[in-house]
This record gives sequence, structure tokens and C-alpha cells, in this order.
Amino acid sequence: MRKLICLLSLAASVGCTDLTEHMYNDLNKDNFYTTAAEYEAAFMNQYQFLRAMSCWNVYYLQELTTDEACLPQKGRDGYDGGIYQRLHWHTWTTRETIIEGAWLELYKAVGFCNQIIADMRAADNAILPSDTQQLYIAETRALRAYFYWMLCDMFGNVPITESLTEENPSTRSRKEVFEFVERELGEVKEQLLSRSDAGSYGRFTQEAALVLLSRLYLNAEVYTGTSRLDDCVTVSRTLLGRGFSLDATWDAPFVWENESSRENIFVIPNDEVTASEMSPLFYRNIHWSQGTQWDWQNPNGGWNAICTERSFIETYDTINDRRCKYDPRNGYNGQFMWGPQYDQSGNPILGTNEFAGQQLNLTLDLPDMVNNKENAGARNVKYKVKNGAKGLGNDYVIFRLAEVYFNLAEATLRLSGTPDTEALEGINAIRTRAGVPTYTASTLTLDELYDEKGREMCYETLRRTDMVRFGRFIEPMWDKAYTDNPRVNIFPIPYSALSMNPNLKQHPEYEGM
Repeated sequence: MRKLICLLSLAASVGCTDLTEHMYNDLNKDNFYTTAAEYEAAFMNQYQFLRAMSCWNVYYLQELTTDEACLPQKGRDGYDGGIYQRLHWHTWTTRETIIEGAWLELYKAVGFCNQIIADMRAADNAILPSDTQQLYIAETRALRAYFYWMLCDMFGNVPITESLTEENPSTRSRKEVFEFVERELGEVKEQLLSRSDAGSYGRFTQEAALVLLSRLYLNAEVYTGTSRLDDCVTVSRTLLGRGFSLDATWDAPFVWENESSRENIFVIPNDEVTASEMSPLFYRNIHWSQGTQWDWQNPNGGWNAICTERSFIETYDTINDRRCKYDPRNGYNGQFMWGPQYDQSGNPILGTNEFAGQQLNLTLDLPDMVNNKENAGARNVKYKVKNGAKGLGNDYVIFRLAEVYFNLAEATLRLSGTPDTEALEGINAIRTRAGVPTYTASTLTLDELYDEKGREMCYETLRRTDMVRFGRFIEPMWDKAYTDNPRVNIFPIPYSALSMNPNLKQHPEYEGM
């Protein structure tokens, strides 16, 4: 345990000026890597970085800046220096702690990957067989490519470093980062495990690489100025031939025991006790007193923080859409809670502050990002917990089949004005399981596809990327006015990173901020 803790703490040095720092300190292959199990433990440890970025700073940037989620001030709670308001209003600066945190999360992950690659290349083949060595290297490179895709998507021009010996790496263009991700995935994807291989669950597989390429090519014009929609079509169709299928119900990918989902392509395995770091995805949304709905046993009972306001909720058919309203009394299996709240026995749940002693009635209306009461906003419970849970035990979904249908449909709509037939059938299957009418080739327009993808994939950290690609990110939304400067389509390089590395260059639009 001590060895792995050392690895993690030293990985934090990646964001510093000197990338030559020895990240393992006094640990080396002679005093750490003595068995194949120790090689495997170090290799698998890189996946833990996905946990933090899937529910904290990276998650905040991808969700709280969009129209589907917000964290407004409710009385004395939800201010934290105004950062959440600035995220929603798109008025952030270069000194925001959440932006800095996302940058550090990603570069810590990159640095750890670089160390693992170096260690595996130097592995003693008498301990670690060469085929396992090559698999570990390929998989680490693919995972690193995923981290660089996120850097490309959120920050644009960023440094690329593939080793631990490069000091003060220079800023590379967004196009170069795109090409790096594409090249890395192209070189390693056939060396990865496939979905049919034993032990592939929770690993970055060939199929995960195809989904990432589909996402990369769909956004290529944003990243590089050149469309790659034909490539998006090709890799998406390839993935659709890999044997995945939609689950029978919309929520099957997210239920407590979602290991059996036929739809999920890449997940982060989670456990309610031993690996429950992602529990904030649940308790951060629910009201302080709502834990009684599930007999929630986590010490973080509810933060009453993130919510969704009316305009996004009303894009759903709030009567028939099974993805929408959740109510434990009548079997609604949706994801948004609003209206009077009851526990599973039908007893009213009471408020605690302004509504102490009164039934908690969650409202769809939010006055603005500042002036709200404890009951403001619908709450998302996409990940369902079991009664009496000590933490979130659901495996967290990073890639699933539904996204590929949407990617393929969008790419073909943009290319020819008509959605791909297989993609249309997939999206209609998604609609059917949600209990809402299906589309025809003529009624599935780009605008309708944008709305439907928002409904199906809300709170899956895709909305910001989609809004930017559709040109919607600068448009007004609820408490945010029109953004007249498209600089907000990417985040600034954090001031702290610039101060430590003289070779970093700020985006021109953010200079002087």
C-alpha cells in the first residue's frame, strides 16, 4: 500500500515546471517490481484517475457550464466565492480553482501514464511476460490518449509530453493534440483487449478506442478546422458491428448492478464501500433530508447542490417520457425529482431551513443563480442506489452504445441531410424504451437530434462538447445572457500553470485576465 501511495503523491509533480522529477523517488524495478502482481497493481492504478475527473473538477466544467446542470446559491449554501455562478454565466477567469483543478487532474493522469509506460518498457521479462508487457504499454497509451482528448476538448492548445525527461514542455496547437490522439489510438487499438476477452471489463478495450475515435472525428472541425465526418461514420459503423446492443430499459446502464448491461462499452468499476469515491454523483444532488428515500447510510447525507431548471426539463415529454420524472411512490423510473417529496412508505419528507416542518416541494423554477430557497430546482438521480447503501456502488459509464448511434446519425445528417438507417433504428429504439414516439428520416433533423441526445445522455459529461459543436454554447440559457466572445468555447490555461512553466502560452482571448 505504501508503494502505491508514493506513486500517487509523486504523480502530482507533473503539473510543475520540472517534468524531470523522479516520480517514484527511491522506488525502482529492483525494490518494487519483484512480482508480476506488482507490475499489474501499478498498471491498474492509473485507472483511479478516472474516478476523480468523472465527478469533480472535470465533471464540473463539462456539466455546470451547460443548460442541463447548475449549482445555484440556496440561502447560505452554494456560493463558495461565486465560482459556480461564474461557471454558469461563462464569466470565469484564469485563476478559477475548478479550472486549475481540472488541468492538474488531467496532467497528473498523463504523468502517471508516462511513468507506467517507461516502467513497462524496462520490465524484466523473467517476471513480466513480453506479451503482457506490450498489452500494458498499449493500454496505457490508449488511456493517455483519452486524457489528451479531454485536454484538447476543454483547453485547446496544450503541451504534449510522452516522457518524464522533458522540462517545461511547450504549448502545442489544438490540431497537433488532435493528431497525437488519433495517431496513438491508431497505433495501439489492435493490441488492446476486445470485449470478448477475459478480464476486459473496466479496461480500455478496442471498442473503447473506436468510441473515442468516433467522438474525436465528430468534433474534428471544432478542433482542427477540417471536417472528418466520413471517418466518424466509418469507425462508428465498425463499433456497431462489435456485438453490443441497447438494454431493454433506459436506466439499465445505470442501475445498481449494471455489470450485466449489454449497452455499456467502457465503465469505471465501483463499490459502495471499498471504491465509492464517486458517491458525490448521488449525494451532491439530493436535498439534505432526502436520504430517507433510500435509507442512505453514507455520512454525506445530501448536499442540496446540483440541480436542473425548468427549460431543460421541459424538453422531455414530462407525462410519458420514462427518462424524466422520478417518484418512489408510483414506479416512475425517471431521473429527475421535483414536486412534493415522499419516502418509500409514502410519508412526506420535510424541509430543513426555510421549510422546516413543512413538506419538501422541489420546484422547477429557479429565480436566478443567487436568490433561491432550499427547494429550488429538479434533482438528478440517474444512478439509482439500493436501499441502505453506504455509497454509490454503480459502475460509472464512460462510453455506451447510445452515443455511437447519435454520433453516426449526426455525421450522416451533416454529410447528406439524411440520417444513417441503422443509426435511425437505434435512436428509435432509444425512444421506444423511453415511451415516446419514434422519428422518421425526415423528422430526425439536426436540431431534434441535438435535443434528443441531450435528453438521453444528460449528466454524462457530453453536453458542453455538444453545445460547442452546435454553436449553442454562446447562446443565452436560463440565467446566462448571450456570450459575445467565443473564447468561452475553450477554458483558459490556468494562471498557476503559466506561472510555473515559461513555455506555456495563454490563448490570446484570455491574455491579461
